[in-house]
Amino acid sequence: MVEFMNVEFNILVADRNRHVREFLQRELRRDGYRVEVARDGREVLLAFENASPPDLLVLELDIPYEGGLELLKQIRLRAPKMPVVVHTLLTEYAGHPELLDIAAFVEKSGDTDELKAAVRKVLQQWYRDRGE
Repeated sequence: MVEFMNVEFNILVADRNRHVREFLQRELRRDGYRVEVARDGREVLLAFENASPPDLLVLELDIPYEGGLELLKQIRLRAPKMPVVVHTLLTEYAGHPELLDIAAFVEKSGDTDELKAAVRKVLQQWYRDRGE
């Protein structure tokens, strides 16, 4: 298995709930990632206009301004090869055609272990060239 230096990766966590955003930011930073947060679709889209856009987006689909599904369309236009980990209540969106090319789905719960494992796996798969 290829090991990665987590600090090389920029992750954007997008969730409408401030407590969830801050919690996930803390948890992912503990694993060595650089983590920014966005509270709505506008802030997500602004992040893609920065000089260093995120390497991965953790997205709650129930997000204001655009909504998650429309936001995914906009992200694909700006960064078609960037992986997205959907972190939501999956039953609401199960089988939706807009979600067929998502890198990973993680059911929202109070335990971040599954999310952190999915983030690591996706980064390893999508950015093999950044391994040590």
